Amino acid sequence: MDKMLAQEYVLQGKTLIGQEKYDLAISFFEKAEQNDRMNIEIYLSKGLCYANTDNFEKAREEFQKALKINRKSGIALFHLGNIAMLTGEKAEGLEYYNNAIACGYDDAQIFFTLGLYYEEDGNDELAMRNYVKAIHKDPTRPDARIRKVRMLIKNGDVQQALQSIDELLLACPDVFEGYHLRFLLLLEIGEFKEAEETIEGALEIFPEDVGFALDKASLLVAKKQWDEAIEYLDHIENTMDIDVVNQRSIAMQKARIAADNNDLPMTIASLERAKNISIATGKENLDCEATYMLMNCYMSDNQFEKAKENADLLNAIENQNQFSIPALYYLPYILKQMGKDSEAVPLYKDAIEKYRELSLANPGNVDFYVFRILCLRDLGQYEKALELCDYLIAVQGELAEVHSVKAVVLFAAGREDEAKEEQLKATELGGTISELIEKAKS
Repeated sequence: MDKMLAQEYVLQGKTLIGQEKYDLAISFFEKAEQNDRMNIEIYLSKGLCYANTDNFEKAREEFQKALKINRKSGIALFHLGNIAMLTGEKAEGLEYYNNAIACGYDDAQIFFTLGLYYEEDGNDELAMRNYVKAIHKDPTRPDARIRKVRMLIKNGDVQQALQSIDELLLACPDVFEGYHLRFLLLLEIGEFKEAEETIEGALEIFPEDVGFALDKASLLVAKKQWDEAIEYLDHIENTMDIDVVNQRSIAMQKARIAADNNDLPMTIASLERAKNISIATGKENLDCEATYMLMNCYMSDNQFEKAKENADLLNAIENQNQFSIPALYYLPYILKQMGKDSEAVPLYKDAIEKYRELSLANPGNVDFYVFRILCLRDLGQYEKALELCDYLIAVQGELAEVHSVKAVVLFAAGREDEAKEEQLKATELGGTISELIEKAKS
């Protein structure tokens, strides 16, 4: 037994961890273990090596060995909590974290990790409390401050969010997200002058940052300075080193500018470019947002063949998302507009069943019911559609949308007086039929 030699092996192993040479590091910790089996650092370090190579069971074994040496080792309990979380044993992980804190382990990381856990669990109050603790323990740590800001924005606390952003920038002036979040928040509340000052200040610090340049373009769009916005976007493309993601962002921004100016051909051209940029990186990388917007543009222009091509692409997606789910309805709708009722009818029926399944899994999502109702309307099954409308009104009667969709069905069924009554209710609640249709398309 040579404790000094063991310590040397531990230090050498930690150096190798710093170089991410985990397998080699483990061999040094094993040499250390042969010379000092009671050195807790050996098992903590070896556990980290196994964790970093995704060998979680081995990692767990090593951290358990550390606990045998010191059953109140807060850091060992913390690492065991991490392993439990990584393997899906969240209740066990939470217990380990709480035990670690009880044993005196109060590193900022444990509070940040707890914040992430509670935020994912939907407990905003506890998440915020732990982010604040993490900030208190390490004021220069940006990630906890950023999570705190995002939660404040999510909960609509604009002034507190702005104050927290200012604190973030004071503590961490080189953090990109602080300027970006401040800009976006000011843009959202219409404080264009402050937003401009923020982004110009950011560009002084990060003159080559494409993200900030795109933010500046967004400001020009928000101020409806269309020509300046297009000119600046062209400047970004011509003078900056932009990757595929930013190329796509520029194309989408140009599409929005064209749409705001009611320039449908230019909107379509820009969206096609955005879609093609993504597809060029691999057919599996379909830009669902651009594809969905193209489908709607082509429908607006009565180019139903083109609209169908995009609807087909969205319906072919394996994992359904916010853009492919509405396309379940729009594909048969487009076919119906093309006079292909025999092809549309079975697709409407399939869509109804899929929307039913989605509603059962997510009973609070009104959109799934709305699209199912629209399918039933298009099939002429007005009574079934109205039955669903009445259910929605019973549970979500305060939403203009549910009265609007009922009005749509009643108009289709020729019951104009009743339809106008529902339309009036929707208007009183702040919505119209046209807004419903636009919402369904947006």
